[in-house]
Amino acid sequence: MKTKGLNGWVIIALMIGGICYAASYSLPYIKGIFYGPMMEATGATNTQLGLIMSVYGFGNIVFNLIGGFFTDKWDYKKCIIVSLLGTTILSVWLALAPSVINMYIIWGLFGLTTFFVFNPSIFKMPRMIVSDELVGESVGFFSFAQSIGYMLINFVSLYVYNLSERRVGEAASFANVVWVYAAFTFVSAIGCIIVFKKVEDVNKDGASESKFSFGQLSQVMKEPGLWLMIICGFCMYSTMQTTSYFVPYYKDVFQVAVTFSGVLGVLNLYGGRLFSPILGRIARETKYVSRMIVFGACTLIVFIICILLFASYVPIAVLMGASLVTGIVCTLFTNICLALPPEANVDRRASGTAMGLYAAIAYSPDLFQHSLFGFWLDTYGNAGYVRMFIFSIILLTVGAVSAFVLYKRSKNARIFE
Repeated sequence: MKTKGLNGWVIIALMIGGICYAASYSLPYIKGIFYGPMMEATGATNTQLGLIMSVYGFGNIVFNLIGGFFTDKWDYKKCIIVSLLGTTILSVWLALAPSVINMYIIWGLFGLTTFFVFNPSIFKMPRMIVSDELVGESVGFFSFAQSIGYMLINFVSLYVYNLSERRVGEAASFANVVWVYAAFTFVSAIGCIIVFKKVEDVNKDGASESKFSFGQLSQVMKEPGLWLMIICGFCMYSTMQTTSYFVPYYKDVFQVAVTFSGVLGVLNLYGGRLFSPILGRIARETKYVSRMIVFGACTLIVFIICILLFASYVPIAVLMGASLVTGIVCTLFTNICLALPPEANVDRRASGTAMGLYAAIAYSPDLFQHSLFGFWLDTYGNAGYVRMFIFSIILLTVGAVSAFVLYKRSKNARIFE
């Protein structure tokens, strides 16, 4: 049997997969970088932007739950390509006609093109093309590529915005930025078509594995380890959404310029993934990713408390540094949660179904959190940011406890022995 690891086309496939992930989700989450221009171009309020993200969050739950099962029945590589092309079409629509009404429709359809079979498929890939003991390292490279993709796409977008804003104003510049996102999504789909032909899946024991059947779905949902993994992902992802509000936080509270705060926003949201290969290698050596997530959650609690308590007493540069580290650590540990399936005792054949369920619930903060935060900002002004930070501290505590329980379960079960 030929042993496959992180080399050659496997690494290239992980890299292109991560870039495709970044290309697919950059536009749906554009408000994390271009919050102000988005409001100016469409006339949306804070609450409306939150509701639009709630529409997207609803699509997350519905389409991930359905799509995860279909991903295990269909060719997940083709699912990725078709989904990317669909997102490209919707991006062009938004660029041509940005408005609040169109955003409600487009973000609803984004739920189909970025969640239905794309999300379970792209999350399934890092496990399917390597053996179980290399999943942590595989997810690390996949996350690293996400960071490269996100920062390339968003820094190019910020550059285009900066050039356009001087000539045509804030609203028209937003449309130009959307064209940039559309171009990256289309090119990434072409990259998938080329690279995925070169990589084959790795079966656990070198034997042919049967397709996952519907009758096994209930068995997956009864696995306690999967639910602990989902809780960890939910708490970490929710906190990552809080860090996306650092951009308006800098602007509203400290009057930092849009372009500068946007650069910090890119680093906050995506910079952590640059260190993912290191974390993936550590996961390979220590085996238990859940133990690392306990450490990550506790670290984030400390940093958010510092931001909350010292906002009025320390220089803005110190606050930005603290929030930057918080964003980096948060994205880093949010992504490493994807390496938990072996500890969660998830059958490889059920990877798509399990990851669809994981994505539907772990990413469900999109359904309510943006609307809640938007309401707090519209109602309480800058005091709404304090409520956000306290909200995240509570969830991180729950996430740390869940990760610890999962670690004890997997260690007692001798998962890696």
